[in-house]
Amino acid sequence: MRPGGVRAVPRRAGRGARLSLPGRPSPARLHALALALARRPELVRFSRTAVRRYGARHRLARIAAVFTFVSHVVDAPDDAARDGTQVVLALAGRDHGPAVILAAMLLALGERARLLATGAASLVRVRIGARELAGLPPHATVVRGAGWYLVLDPRSARRPLGFVPRPIRRAMVDTLTAASW
Repeated sequence: MRPGGVRAVPRRAGRGARLSLPGRPSPARLHALALALARRPELVRFSRTAVRRYGARHRLARIAAVFTFVSHVVDAPDDAARDGTQVVLALAGRDHGPAVILAAMLLALGERARLLATGAASLVRVRIGARELAGLPPHATVVRGAGWYLVLDPRSARRPLGFVPRPIRRAMVDTLTAASW
């Protein structure tokens, strides 16, 4: 058992095994899983390569590249790939897994990212600078806490960067009032 109650995943765990976090995944367990993944040298190399291939030269472009990659990967049919993403989706579920993968990749790139778990789904918040606000699309969900945070929902490739559906936004506001940032 690792810190945060996350069990180590065997290397061949994704091959036909039924995996799940016991009970409803808690925000602490999901974040611990994202941190464990972000510390893997393979994920760090992969994240850097993915960003380089997208040609992302500045910070928002890197965040957008990783968001686009993750949202397209999780939108692929289940039998399209048998890799680590399927293991994470099996562990955390379809509503929370994409956010775990996105947070792990952003953390691997050195971003200040954190999971925000609502009852329905998990989102990722990324700290951005005040100067970067002007580069965001008008529909982006930005929250002010100890700094500015861009909120991302990577569960579907059809959602643009920063768009969070209204019911999830309402749940997020309830979650934010109950927890500290």
